[in-house]
Amino acid sequence: MLLSISALMVLFFTLYYRTKVCPNKQHVSPMTGKSITMAMGMVSSLMVGLFSAILLQGQLAVSTVLAILISMLIAYFIGQPFGLLAVIEALAASLMGSMMGAMLGEMLPVNHTTLLIIPMDAIYLFSVSSIMMLIHKEIVKKDVQAHRSYSFLVTIAIPILLIGMATFLDINHTENKQNMSSHNHHHMMKE
Repeated sequence: MLLSISALMVLFFTLYYRTKVCPNKQHVSPMTGKSITMAMGMVSSLMVGLFSAILLQGQLAVSTVLAILISMLIAYFIGQPFGLLAVIEALAASLMGSMMGAMLGEMLPVNHTTLLIIPMDAIYLFSVSSIMMLIHKEIVKKDVQAHRSYSFLVTIAIPILLIGMATFLDINHTENKQNMSSHNHHHMMKE
């Protein structure tokens, strides 16, 4: 459940990023645009690599190639509003991030996935929130009528609540499975 919510969160924020950037790309300087695409490409691909390795545990080559291909699509989607140089910047960062995420997910023991996914979600949320605040700051600096920014609420508060709920449900689900397993074990020993 936590892995699904984290994957949906990455998908949602990639789309949210694109909807915030496209209408305002002329207000963001080229250097800031390249930095934003590099950061967004890196954190997104790190998460994609981690997810693919957790899902395909024991198949490092397959999970790495899959993560690289998915990350390349995300990098193009992220960098395209700022031009070819930003796309190249995002592709290079996503190549590195997807390989690192896949290796990290592969080395992770199965019973420690929640322990790693939660901090990685926090790092991702902090990065996306910082990027959104930077974009908003660039828009305001250009003296454009900017709407009130709800980026904190959208990028930090709501996702943390969702991650907390998913973690709570995963922990309860695991405990219920363990209780049922030990109950069945004791029941079988009595027979």
